[in-house]
Amino acid sequence: MAFNVIARGRSYHPVAMPLDGSHINAYLELYEAPCELHIFVECVFALDNLFLDGVRERVSPL
Repeated sequence: MAFNVIARGRSYHPVAMPLDGSHINAYLELYEAPCELHIFVECVFALDNLFLDGVRERVSPL
């Protein structure tokens, strides 16, 4: 759930841009990290990489 909330702040110029630390900081201003902070941040970035890979696969020509 945390990733979905954080990803709502994603920018699109005209394609999906990667999340950065400011997106995670905005989330942490409202919610507690569900685990140690460094693990949480690494997980969010790993999920974001998977999301961006999926976007690239869908938009790349065959």
